[in-house]
Amino acid sequence: MSDGSGTPGQITDDQINELAALLHEFINAETFYGKQRLVEGNAILLSHLADSALAGLLLEFQDNPVWSQSLLMHRALLQRCNVAGIREAFKEFRDLMGETPSAVDYESVQVQALVDSIGEFITAEGWDDARNWLEDHPELLRPDADRVFDRLIATYKSRGQSNIVRELIVHRDLLRTCREIGIEAAFERMANPPETLDMIAENTIAVLTDRPDERDNWLETVRLSRVRAAELNDLPMRDLLRAVSSLLIDVPPDEIAADLEGDHAACWDRIIAGIR
Repeated sequence: MSDGSGTPGQITDDQINELAALLHEFINAETFYGKQRLVEGNAILLSHLADSALAGLLLEFQDNPVWSQSLLMHRALLQRCNVAGIREAFKEFRDLMGETPSAVDYESVQVQALVDSIGEFITAEGWDDARNWLEDHPELLRPDADRVFDRLIATYKSRGQSNIVRELIVHRDLLRTCREIGIEAAFERMANPPETLDMIAENTIAVLTDRPDERDNWLETVRLSRVRAAELNDLPMRDLLRAVSSLLIDVPPDEIAADLEGDHAACWDRIIAGIR
């Protein structure tokens, strides 16, 4: 049953081990947003095998009221996902139960409202839905929303939940772009992104040759992008941007240790060739 559809078939030991690990992670995830991202990325959690596994755990822990209640809730949530869809099911459960208070250690009702709004924003089914949510919730464009994003990123990073960290960073940066160039232009850029390495090469060559007055602004952009690459653990991009930053502050190319490979090495070579 490799597709998670519930079709009977030969179950492998690897699938059983995978499901056990996923169920453990699903049940122990501290927020409904974390649980939702896990279900969205692992169809096996919506399979008959997963439901049967939870039924077995209920029998095993029937004398433990705390575990029984938790297992019943998680089984019901997955069953509702199969009926109403993942997004709608999780919305219903969040409305019914709210997030676990200890999951987001923030004091004010206003900040908690921002946390909830951010959760809906980053779990939107597509960019059109995300834009619609943003237009209905302009509070996400306020500076305090940016600070909440940063605190959430730090929280989930400390828990090792890299998938949520990645979504938070992408959506935080999207909101920053919305503030700079407007919602329409920012979402158009997300739908049709420029070739990143081409853009880095072209802009770097331009500010070092034809447009020196734009060098400081481009340097700041490169530095911010380097921070983002580090947050996303994109090490090749981080190393390329580190080399570009050095170049922009007049470090001679021969003194820059650019240990790059593949497309990133080709981008660096293109930059060096363009400024000589």
